[in-house]
Amino acid sequence: MSDWYVLQCKVRQEQRAQLNVENQNYVTCLPQLTVTKRLAGKRQSVREPVFPGYLFVQLDQNTANFNALRSTRGVYSFVRFGGVPAKVPNSVISYLQQLNDNDNVESMAEPKGLYQTGTRVEVAEGPFAGLQAIYQLPRGDDRCLVLLDMLGKQQRIEIEERILRSA
Repeated sequence: MSDWYVLQCKVRQEQRAQLNVENQNYVTCLPQLTVTKRLAGKRQSVREPVFPGYLFVQLDQNTANFNALRSTRGVYSFVRFGGVPAKVPNSVISYLQQLNDNDNVESMAEPKGLYQTGTRVEVAEGPFAGLQAIYQLPRGDDRCLVLLDMLGKQQRIEIEERILRSA
């Protein structure tokens, strides 16, 4: 009977550990999600482990070589409770695999703001409340650049996207 166990990986070596464990003919599960991060000044979508530093592996307790797995490149040790390797219920792994399957490649597209570039918007809160602006582009997770008419000239300012309304 195969059970799922948790391996603790070395820092940022989950993929390396997964590759080396799979090369030993074991089934692994490394749940990942697509997240938007700011890298080199740009918003980009990247895949990151849901549980950084951990890898799930399916083993038959009677035939698996626990010592070889513990010595695998990228692996630090088994997660243990009371000296016994921790088992993970199959239902949890099924849910995590389903999450991984639903996080499809389409979501890797370039992140978009709430508005299209060039859209007329109105600032609803803050010191610029009631002023008209033209949406330019998203900046970070919750801010954006807009062109605001002030002092007879368009000024480029960065504000929170949540305080904008369609004009």
